[in-house]
Amino acid sequence: MLALGLGGSNHDFSACLVEDGEVSVGIEEERLTRRKYAVNVNSLANRGWRYCLDTHGTRLDRVEAIVADDTLLPTCYFPFRRRTHLIRHHLAHAASAFHPSPYREAAVLVVDGAGSLFEGQGVETMTLSVGEGVGITELSKVYGTNWSTDGLRADRVYQAGDSDHSLGFMYKAVSRAIGFTLYEEGAWYLTEDGKTMGLAPYGTDRYRDVFHRHLDLLDEGRFALHLKDGGLLDFVEHALDGLDGDERFSRGADLAWAAQDLLETAVLHAARWLHRQTGLSRLCLAGGVVLNSVANGKILRETPFTEIFAQPAAGDNGCAVGCAYYGYHVLGDNPRPRAAERGAKPGAKPGTKPGAGPRAPRPQQHTYLGRTYGTDEVRAALDASGLPYRQVPDPARLAAELLPDGALIGWFTGGSEFGPRALGHRSILADPRRAEMKDILNSKVKHREWFRPFAPAVLAHRAAEYFDLDIESPYMLIVAPVREDKRDEVPAITHVDGTARVQTLTPGANGSFYELVERFGELTSVPVVLNTSFNDRGEPIVETPQEALAFFGPSKLDYLFLEDFLVCHSATDLDAATGRTAG
Repeated sequence: MLALGLGGSNHDFSACLVEDGEVSVGIEEERLTRRKYAVNVNSLANRGWRYCLDTHGTRLDRVEAIVADDTLLPTCYFPFRRRTHLIRHHLAHAASAFHPSPYREAAVLVVDGAGSLFEGQGVETMTLSVGEGVGITELSKVYGTNWSTDGLRADRVYQAGDSDHSLGFMYKAVSRAIGFTLYEEGAWYLTEDGKTMGLAPYGTDRYRDVFHRHLDLLDEGRFALHLKDGGLLDFVEHALDGLDGDERFSRGADLAWAAQDLLETAVLHAARWLHRQTGLSRLCLAGGVVLNSVANGKILRETPFTEIFAQPAAGDNGCAVGCAYYGYHVLGDNPRPRAAERGAKPGAKPGTKPGAGPRAPRPQQHTYLGRTYGTDEVRAALDASGLPYRQVPDPARLAAELLPDGALIGWFTGGSEFGPRALGHRSILADPRRAEMKDILNSKVKHREWFRPFAPAVLAHRAAEYFDLDIESPYMLIVAPVREDKRDEVPAITHVDGTARVQTLTPGANGSFYELVERFGELTSVPVVLNTSFNDRGEPIVETPQEALAFFGPSKLDYLFLEDFLVCHSATDLDAATGRTAG
C-alpha cells in the first residue's frame, strides 16, 4: 500500500509517501521554492507531492490513501480534495513520532503553538497520549483560547493572533520581542525560536518570577498560561522598550532565559504526569516545541523516562509523516512492520545488542528522504558552474584529512534531510578542536549572530566519552552536557553553558558521513566533527547540486564535496588537495 501525507498549516508545507510501513520519500516545500518555511508561497501550486510521486516513480492514481491534517490550507490538496482524508493536527504530530519509533508501546507528548480547533473548547496546544500497536489514545489535553484581531473567536487558528495557554506562542512572543522575527504580516508573524534557545544561557533569572506569575500547573499534566488581556504578553512586548546596545542584549538574554525556564517547567510537569499515568519508560515527542532540544535533554535527565524518540521534523512539516502513517496503518488497516531483530535503535542506548525475537517495530533509521542526484546530473551542474573539480576515489577519507588543517567543508551526498537539521547529507563541516571556528562560521559563512552555537556529530559508540548522554541522539534533538574534561578539547561545539546539541552516528544510518568522522577520529583521536546546515542565514538548506555550487562559489568555504567530486575555488587548491591522496 502507498499512502501520501500532506503537512503544514499556513507555513511549513510538506509531503511524503509511506510504502510498506516506511517513509520512502519526503520533502519540505521550502527546499523547492527556496523560501524559508514556505511562507507566502502559493499553496495551490504546491510542488512537494509532485516531487514525491516523481521520485518514487509512481502516479497519483496508484496512491491508495491521501491524508492531511485539518489546519493545512485547503489549496494544498485542492487537486485531489475529494480523496483527501483530514485528521486532527495533534493526531498527525503524535502519529509522526509514535509510528516510526522503535517502541511497541510508548507515552506520546505533543506540544506546539496551536493545532486544531475544538468547538466550545478552543485550540489544542498540548496533548498527552499513549500509543500501542497502531492506535494512539489521548489521555489529557490543554486548549488555548484564540481570538481574531477584531475580538471575535477565531474559526481557524492560523488566521488568528496569539493564544492563551500555549507554550509555543509564549516562546514565539519572546522571540519577537527580542527581535528574532523572520516574517511579519498584519497580526501574524513567524519567529526564529532557535535563536532564543541559543541566547537563553547568556541570561539571568531576572524575570523568572514575572513569567511564573502567569503559569499555573494543573492536574493531569496540564497547565494554564495567561498571555492575553493583562497577561504575560503585556510585559514581554514592552520589556525592551528604550533599550539598546549591551543593555538590550543583556535584557533580551534575560527574557530568553525566563521563557526557556517557564517552558521547561511546564513540559517537565507534563512528562512526569504522563510517566505516572502510563508507567512506561519510553516517550515519543512531536510538535514545534519539541525542536527545543534543551527541554528534550531535561526530560531525559530529570524525569523517569529512559528512552526518547523525537520526530526529526517535529514542526508542522512533520505532520506529513504522521498523516502518511495514519493513511497506511489506520485507513489501510496495516500493522506496524516488525524488525528482523531488535538491534540498536534511534533513542536506544549506544551499543545495544540484539534482543530476543522479532517483536519490536521496524523503526525509522534515518531522515535522508529526498531524492538522490546521479553522476550525470552532478557533472552537468559542475560544468555549468565553471569551478574547478575532480572526481576522487574516497571523498570521506579526503575530507577527514583536510579538516585538521582548518578547512571549512561543504558536504553534499545522497538524499536531503527531511526536517530542519542537517545530519550529514547537506552539511558544512569543521574541526571542533579549533575554538575560532565558531566565530569564523557565524561571521563569514553563515552571516548570523555571534552567540549562535554549533552542533557536534559523534560516533555513537564513543558519545559517552564526550557527552553526558547514554542514549542515541541521531537527529540532533537532545542537548546534553559536554563532559568537563572534554570541553577544552572540543571548544567549537561547546556552548557557553557547557552543553551541546548532539548527533550520534552509526555506520548503517549514516554511511559515508560516519566514515568521515571515524577517519577524523583516527587522525586526531577526537571522534567528533562540527556539523552545521548547508545554508546561509534566512535561507533553506540546499537541495540540489546547483544550489550547493551557487552557495560555494562566493562563500568562504575552502572545499565542496559533491558526491564523489571535489570542488575548489582554484585549480591550484584542487591540485594541492587531491595531491594529498596521490601522495
